Amino acid sequence: MPTQPTHFELFKQLWHSGNLEEKPEKVQHFMTFHPLFHETLRMQGTALAVLDINTMKYPLILGDVQKVCGWSTEYFYDVGVQGYVEQYPEEDQAGLIHISREIGNYSSQIPAENMNQLRVIYDYRMKGSDGKIRRVCQESMALSVDETGKITYFVAFVSEITNVKRDGKQHLYLSGGKQSKLFEIDSKTNECIQLESLSQRELEIAQLMGQGYLSKEISDKLFIANNTVNTHRQNMLRKTNFYDANELINFLRVYRII
Repeated sequence: MPTQPTHFELFKQLWHSGNLEEKPEKVQHFMTFHPLFHETLRMQGTALAVLDINTMKYPLILGDVQKVCGWSTEYFYDVGVQGYVEQYPEEDQAGLIHISREIGNYSSQIPAENMNQLRVIYDYRMKGSDGKIRRVCQESMALSVDETGKITYFVAFVSEITNVKRDGKQHLYLSGGKQSKLFEIDSKTNECIQLESLSQRELEIAQLMGQGYLSKEISDKLFIANNTVNTHRQNMLRKTNFYDANELINFLRVYRII
């Protein structure tokens, strides 16, 4: 009986592309970034990594990866993506299978010439070298695409969201195609569902909520009834399975939906 591929092998299959003899110009540009960018990322408590899809290694890592992921930059240069994925708890590794499948389904619908518009945002937990479990949000986008539309390099921004998002659920947000998609993965049941999209009016209200406006102020700005605003708030919570407005707004911000 053939053995099942590991989570890392599934990840590698998803992003696999042909051999490359030299780094594209965009990657070379990234690798010669001014140190000020590195320091800016560190001050923000975020990190950036360029991934070579052919080798599944990182030719460039900037920012405070130790704070975000709990491991040193040198560690990730050494172990590459395989060592990175191995630090996921088992439940989140299982969620990666759903994430990989949905990314593959979504990206297959994007024409080769538009592949550089693909944006992938998802979250997972990582166990650091200090034993601490951190929740990390990763936003990835194509940095280089070959003539067939295969991604050869991508750039990933990672940030810690341990204090923003509760455990038990992972999310995946895909954009760049004809329609954006948002998925929720239950870490206990390993169930993956696509969440209902927020309407333009709901997004408009969410943006105002994020700016600190109260329901009455939002109703005045949008010339709609206060009850209508509150109905939209409840519908947004229902669609996203969140319990309160603050949790919802934090999530929408992290996932760049507003």
